[in-house]
Amino acid sequence: MASRTVGTWVAKTVHLMSEEGVGRGDLVHLQVLSSHPLHWVSCCWLLATWWSGATPSVLPTDSSRAALAVAGPDATGCDPRVPLVQCSLEPLAGPCQDPVPGAIDYCEALAMPDEMPGATPAPLAQTWLADVDPMNGRSLAGVPPVAGPLLVATGDPGATPAHLAVLLAGCLRGGGSLVLVESTGSGTTIEQIARQERASRDGLTR
Repeated sequence: MASRTVGTWVAKTVHLMSEEGVGRGDLVHLQVLSSHPLHWVSCCWLLATWWSGATPSVLPTDSSRAALAVAGPDATGCDPRVPLVQCSLEPLAGPCQDPVPGAIDYCEALAMPDEMPGATPAPLAQTWLADVDPMNGRSLAGVPPVAGPLLVATGDPGATPAHLAVLLAGCLRGGGSLVLVESTGSGTTIEQIARQERASRDGLTR
């Protein structure tokens, strides 16, 4: 996705969170980031929580404490008492085919404004990703910058929520971009995609 498209989706996601009363200081259980770390929707939600100052978590133990849960087509592990946004993970954020009763379909974000609201990030000392190894804003602000395209594929050391957060922060610092590959087409290799996208495969260990 181009940077402008990512920005538009992050803006829409922040507005959707705001519509649900979720923002700075609230805990958001990103089950979708845990189950699909290399999907653009997961990246948009992670960036949206950072922009709004919410605390994203991929810890199953945070499922019941969250103000909002975000899942893919399979919402297993989300507490049914917590408001849920369900993402189809279809191209262009198409609607869910078999949504959980009462869930908010992420396709509703399409109706949200494109304009980015003012940022309200959490303090740098607070947690910016709750994981087995939690990260705060200060540690993310100090990651090495990523200056060019970097390809990350399923099975790579970088294909985890924590490392994706590091790489996203690096792109924000260095103006780089991520090429995320969940699966390849028949007969296509990761190396071929990397050459086609002129993307590096370096820097994939935390």
